[in-house]
Amino acid sequence: CELLFDGSQEHLSNRQISPLARHVEMATTSADIAASQRTPEENAKDFDTDLQQGLTSQKAAQFLERDGPNELEKQPKPTLFMLFVMQLTGFVIILLMVAAVASLVVNGTGPNRGDILSYTT
Repeated sequence: CELLFDGSQEHLSNRQISPLARHVEMATTSADIAASQRTPEENAKDFDTDLQQGLTSQKAAQFLERDGPNELEKQPKPTLFMLFVMQLTGFVIILLMVAAVASLVVNGTGPNRGDILSYTT
């Protein structure tokens, strides 16, 4: 989310913004102060609520309908194949694979290259 300020109006770039960011963007005062930087009283006035009583059920339902639930997006779980690939790309695994290839090269070019059992010891 990229917020651009122009005089007393707050504009959004062409990027998509989350419902929470849109709500915070809408709740700015004429001085363009972010909701997190204002006093609780100023925020209560902008959100049309009472600090002692909180939101009414009706007002909370309106916010829920307009902005959606206040939760983070869940990342998709990696597939078994991706878990396997991620395990193969670990530093120690790559080091072991390089050592195995080096061992094959040394045994394949050494004096016992004709002896197939020399690869096992």
